Amino acid sequence: MFRSPGRPKSRTDTICSAALLIAACALAGPASTAEKLFDFGELNVDLSRIQAKPEAAPTPVKQTPAEQLEDTPESPAPQVLPKDADVDIDQTITREALRVAPVQVKPDTGSRQSIDYPVPEDRAVIEVKIAAGSEKRGWLRDAAERFMADPARNTIGGKPIRLIIDKIGSVKSGMLIRDGKTMQGGRNEYQVWAPASSIFRGVVEDAFEGGKLFETDDSIARSPMVFVSWKPVQDAIDATIQKSMSFDTITDIFARELNGELTDPNGRTYQFGFTQPDSSNSGAVALITMAYEFYAKDRPRYKIRLEDLEDAKFQAYLAFIKYMSDQSKTSTGKLAEPLMQAGYGGQPLSTVYMYENLAVKLAYIRAANDPDGDQPIMRYPRFNLVSDHPYYVLRHGNSREQVEAAKRFKDYLLTRDMQLLALQKEGFRPVSTEITNDEMNQVFGDFVTNNGLVPDLIKASQVLIPQQDGTVIDALIQTYSQLGDPEGTNL
Repeated sequence: MFRSPGRPKSRTDTICSAALLIAACALAGPASTAEKLFDFGELNVDLSRIQAKPEAAPTPVKQTPAEQLEDTPESPAPQVLPKDADVDIDQTITREALRVAPVQVKPDTGSRQSIDYPVPEDRAVIEVKIAAGSEKRGWLRDAAERFMADPARNTIGGKPIRLIIDKIGSVKSGMLIRDGKTMQGGRNEYQVWAPASSIFRGVVEDAFEGGKLFETDDSIARSPMVFVSWKPVQDAIDATIQKSMSFDTITDIFARELNGELTDPNGRTYQFGFTQPDSSNSGAVALITMAYEFYAKDRPRYKIRLEDLEDAKFQAYLAFIKYMSDQSKTSTGKLAEPLMQAGYGGQPLSTVYMYENLAVKLAYIRAANDPDGDQPIMRYPRFNLVSDHPYYVLRHGNSREQVEAAKRFKDYLLTRDMQLLALQKEGFRPVSTEITNDEMNQVFGDFVTNNGLVPDLIKASQVLIPQQDGTVIDALIQTYSQLGDPEGTNL
């Protein structure tokens, strides 16, 4: 647990949340900490408005879940709302007479590839190309520049190491590797696959035989999923729906709007957005969560099965969400950008499903640019998956030198300096135990008070979804992509 500042804050005060850490950067020098809290690229952030605040006293360090500190105003657990026990997906489908043309579930039965390792390293430069999602691009890019500038790390056998960060959706890159489409002239285009989560590991691994595919599988950061709504909308949901945020809650909102009951107090149509499941990890996680909510309910250890995907009501439910939602973006970063730039009134989305670190960036930029405007509120899904951001070093089609260089960069990402950089510039929760609770509080503290961030992941959601079978996940995505528009009483 990390402690939020004790004094109440106004929205203008909120933009000060990073200042102590920035001041520490100036004292410690560029090698040990980041230059500023977040890197927003071309987005309009007025960093000149950030002011320092007094240093707070350190808090006790939580070592294990068994030592979890008591719930306090500074580290709140999400409130259990009156109707959380009511899961109404079935009733909504029946009441709205939802139906869709059935899709036959076809699990992938492709042939397996033989692992080719090692391949000769006959080039003058050892190239390591990393397939990474948009949510990590800034951190990995900055870390790569520092790594390649460090003479103690940047060569192997006298050959320079060149790191290339390729921004590509987690699902898309995984499927390219699985299908052998990253192989060119006997060599692999990628040396590292760095998806947002490990949900597709089995899908990719099962496509290979003849040895170990991944040399490493370390997690380099963590970020739970969150629903982010603008404050007027979230207040209305709490008052009228009286449920924690979930896809059941989203379904309920959609059904109410179809029957003339608007959720947004300003009279706008409620619009929900998440990414395309066949390209982006967060979109795939959304589908897994939908399926888990539909079937698990009070069975927290439930494993979704292939036969579940053919249920007519379940397919109607997926088709309804697909029809009513905005899934125009192929990456979570692209989903977040319009909200960062335009705020509540300047773009149509009421709620989005995204990584916590992007929600923190969104909250920061809106407070900096429009401190008196409506702010985004984070709500942790009642059923949640924590993205573990694995770093898979690929052996297939790569040389020993490339594998060694990729491992060396992984070790660099896990150093205290680079973990602190991930926290400060991108809002990731670090995996390193060397990052203190006080350092995390300096970045996250104000977002607890003003935007609903929950410091303790153990408290963040009511149910953590267990690992699901990769073949089922792949079939779920394929089924969803083939679903047509639903029919219903009010559609």
